[in-house]
Amino acid sequence: MTTDPATDDRSPGVPNRPSAATLRDVAEAAGVSKASASRALDPASQYVSSNMRTRVLDAAGRLGYRPNASAQATTTGATAMVAVLVSDIRDPYNAEIVHGVIEQAGASGLVATFAGTDHAIDDEIRVVRMMRSLRPHAMILTGTRSGSTVSRSSLEDELARYTHEGGRVVIAGDDELPFDTAVVPRLRGASALVDELFRLGYRSPALIRPDRDSAAARRWEDGVVEAAERHGMRIERGAVARAPMTRDGGYDAAADLIARRPEHLDVILAATDAMAIGAMTAMRDVGLTPGAEIGVAGFDDAVGAEDVTPGLTSVDLALARVGAASVELALTGSGDRRRIEFEPRVVVRGTTPVRPR
Repeated sequence: MTTDPATDDRSPGVPNRPSAATLRDVAEAAGVSKASASRALDPASQYVSSNMRTRVLDAAGRLGYRPNASAQATTTGATAMVAVLVSDIRDPYNAEIVHGVIEQAGASGLVATFAGTDHAIDDEIRVVRMMRSLRPHAMILTGTRSGSTVSRSSLEDELARYTHEGGRVVIAGDDELPFDTAVVPRLRGASALVDELFRLGYRSPALIRPDRDSAAARRWEDGVVEAAERHGMRIERGAVARAPMTRDGGYDAAADLIARRPEHLDVILAATDAMAIGAMTAMRDVGLTPGAEIGVAGFDDAVGAEDVTPGLTSVDLALARVGAASVELALTGSGDRRRIEFEPRVVVRGTTPVRPR
């Protein structure tokens, strides 16, 4: 796992305890005034020499000092609020990230507020403009996004304006925008899943891919395909279906795959757990038992994956930790772009039993 000082030594769901060190302690240790220390700790401040900033940051690090978000927001004119842009709050994937954001924001003296963007970059631009007027301490962008190159450039410009006004931007998801990012390890997780399926004896996967093109969809598919090629597994022509990232989307795609039944098909991989659960129902509706004739694997290990029958094999992407780390990044700004990525974990359950050789 690639870590950042803000997220080391922290267990999922357990808020960091505030440091006993004060701003005055940091100022004395660095040999500067309290006002100078405050400016040096604010990455948006342009009136601090690099030498002073280094001394203050070093002192803060040694003392374990953590800025008080509410006080810092008052000083900068921002509100003690983190705005979270969510592509679809109904999606368990987004809900897990949001859960991590809420817990860490509350522990850090911030209030979290949310706005929907429906996966579209143009919607994100509209919401960013609206949120800028509210002057939140930070904006966290979650979920997948689709749109033109022009729209993506416009989103970057709008977010850059917000950072120039003193706000912080953090991406909780894919490493696709030039801001601090808590990365959801999609490519590595998909690759690890295929490695495990190969070990279990599966050789001919079919894929249910999101119908919206996005960095998230591409990274998931790249991880699957690269690992499959490495093991010599066959993804046959006609063994890839596109569907909405919903239970019904997974159902329809799996029904189509089963009707066409690519030769040697032995496992269906879906890009989300919701899609995989829909695929399991489609199997039952044609008399197949998930995991018996054909294996099924989801992705994101959302709440409920262990409760379906049989339990759904999936990949734990540490989504709540991604959300918490996003808040930490927002509170510990630096001049350099930072990237945190947690380790994915394959969770094997009943839908992918060991396959006879």
